[in-house]
Amino acid sequence: MERGGVRDRTIRDVQRKVVPKHFPQSKMQGEKSKHVQDSAAHRLLPHHSSTQPKQTDLYILPSYSDILFNNFQSLREEELLLDFSLCIQGKTFRSHGLVLATASECPHLFFGVKPIFGLGMKEIPDFLTPLGFGAVLEFAYYGHVALSHLEEGETVGVLNACEYLQKDRLRKGLTQRVTTSASKEKDKSLALIKDMWDKGLGCDIIIQADTGERYSAHRVVLAAGGDYFRALLCGGMRESREDTVCLRGLSSWVIEAVVGFFYTGQLGLSWARVWELTDALHQFQLKGALSLCTDFLQGGMDESTCLDVLVLAETFGLVQLGQAAEEYVLTHFRLVSAEEKFKDIPFVLLDRLLDKDSLCVDREIVVFRAVVSWVEEEPKERHPFLSSLLSHVRLPLFTSSEVQEALRWKLLYRSSKTRATLETLQRLAKGEKVGSGRKPRSPNQVLVLVGGDAVDDDFMKRVPSRSLWYAQQFHRGPGLMRNIEWKLLTKIPEPPRFRHAVCLFNNKLYILGGRKYYGSLDVLKSAARLDLTQWKWEQLPDMLCPRDYFAAVCLDAKVFVLGGNYDDSQYTDDVQFYSPEENTWRSARPLAAAVCGHAAAVLDGQIYVSGGCDSYHHCSSLLWTYHPSRGCFPRSPMSVGGGRAGHVMLAVGGRLVVAGGVQPLRVGFGDQLLCEVYDPACDSWSSFPALPRPHLSPGGTVMDGRLYVVGGSSANTARDTKWVHCYDPKKECWENLGAMPHPYTDLAVCALPLPNTTR
Repeated sequence: MERGGVRDRTIRDVQRKVVPKHFPQSKMQGEKSKHVQDSAAHRLLPHHSSTQPKQTDLYILPSYSDILFNNFQSLREEELLLDFSLCIQGKTFRSHGLVLATASECPHLFFGVKPIFGLGMKEIPDFLTPLGFGAVLEFAYYGHVALSHLEEGETVGVLNACEYLQKDRLRKGLTQRVTTSASKEKDKSLALIKDMWDKGLGCDIIIQADTGERYSAHRVVLAAGGDYFRALLCGGMRESREDTVCLRGLSSWVIEAVVGFFYTGQLGLSWARVWELTDALHQFQLKGALSLCTDFLQGGMDESTCLDVLVLAETFGLVQLGQAAEEYVLTHFRLVSAEEKFKDIPFVLLDRLLDKDSLCVDREIVVFRAVVSWVEEEPKERHPFLSSLLSHVRLPLFTSSEVQEALRWKLLYRSSKTRATLETLQRLAKGEKVGSGRKPRSPNQVLVLVGGDAVDDDFMKRVPSRSLWYAQQFHRGPGLMRNIEWKLLTKIPEPPRFRHAVCLFNNKLYILGGRKYYGSLDVLKSAARLDLTQWKWEQLPDMLCPRDYFAAVCLDAKVFVLGGNYDDSQYTDDVQFYSPEENTWRSARPLAAAVCGHAAAVLDGQIYVSGGCDSYHHCSSLLWTYHPSRGCFPRSPMSVGGGRAGHVMLAVGGRLVVAGGVQPLRVGFGDQLLCEVYDPACDSWSSFPALPRPHLSPGGTVMDGRLYVVGGSSANTARDTKWVHCYDPKKECWENLGAMPHPYTDLAVCALPLPNTTR
């Protein structure tokens, strides 16, 4: 299959509004052409031009014959282009001769210089009844005849009509009880129409190109094929009375392809020809043929063509194609922005793309470099757009070396409008904290389950998991019935993990610590990372000590692990951080106390740590803010119960929600269903809707502004929890979305961009 980008339309053409607009025009010829029912003359008209582009793939519109014959019926009901009239026993039948001919094995009887049947037909045999002819006509247009209500004598009338008009297909169906579907009969009729077209039989109009090529056709087929030709030939315009119509501004091969589609429902498509064809089909309002072009464009996009497809879709208002093209550009932005064609993208489109959270890049510097390459293509013309484009670059996600790279760009120093960007980069270069623009991009997110353990199918033992499952679709049944369709995404490298932690940074998923089995020596210090742009696993250096039931967060381009269980007998206050730039683990200031089963989250550039159990198994209600060099600072403690552990804490809408886990009872621990929310501006807690089911050591994440609490177990019943609960802020309640593929506990959950290969 050829790949060549836009030929007559480029991104630059659209930007500068010089796209050639092939609006179909018609023109009367100077002399009225000879009436074209002379089939001998039509055989001289070429149906296959030598200028037609080669190396094409054939695309077929399903059920095209049904569509075409439905339009024939519409034309007949509106009494348009009727050229066949017959009066039988005082009842007049009017139809299209071409359609009536398709039901006959001898279609030439209805055409020619002196057709046997046609307008003004005189001697009608007595055995040809209105009922019999009406049945033939119904078969011609609909592909079937309702005969169940006919009596025997009436059936004979239909058979007589079939014999007289040589309608063998209908006659065989009646006498031999050979039944086929109406759609198959229409397929056969369409093949007969194409055969008549190939032979020039019954053609009554010529379509002419600017260069003189002429293509014969049937008016009724063109009118049934598309709204443009219907208006042209049935709307009372001058062309409706002419035998030749000239279409200006169209290549001869385009006209040939369009006319050929009318008779076959097929298009030969390649990257060399699809652009001009799409333009013509859009102007002709041929939705069926246009859908074939959009299927071709959508299915064959790559880095060199997706921008062209996106511009074309937006030019013609092809919404579905535009959405697919934009998703492709966003998903493959690194490769797309490296293409030469990227430099011609219109500002309005580039400005919109850079603002998307779903822009998929492994590092934010890629976005900055894309802005640089675009502006430097035409510095004088594009410099006024620079500040707007730079406002979409999330500078705090840069590494120190990337900050220095950006500061070396000279255009930053040439305008007062870029001063804010320059000042931000200079502050980052000094190591200062910059609070705005920190949100990592999160393209095409889906809910993903990572690891955990569950009871095996025989209910004999617990089995740790290596699986990453994602929720492919959420289904709603009657009443409260809910179901989730899960699909396996990938597997964690050995060993399996549960009681581990995960976090996301710069389109990489970090999987940290946990345990591989249930012994005191099975606690892990290993770490792995999944590159979400290349979908490849990387083994990272080990943490400085093993840990499970701990918390992990990402802040200031570092991955932090906080506290946890060391060996089933020792809890730790240790905090470490991993620097992706240096590929090393280092120690940070410890927590205020050794803790296990706590939760952590980042809000407004600060790490918050809540709850957990201390070394004496006391359940804590404390909330801290943590700074890597200064340690912990107490905030207002949680207010529900006497403490909380084995829970999740999620940041959403500028607040922190704690949900799930256990609370201390007079003897032991019990499930905690009550939730609460912390407002850092007021340093206070308030009530939050309670969970409908217990979730001890669940997974939790935020996706599209909704909170998800998944799996875990119940302290009261010692049973695993298989449910996925979601809190929607608009509904202000928790909703049970359905069950996990297995009732996992001690799992991790996150929202990941779905890789293109799984869509």
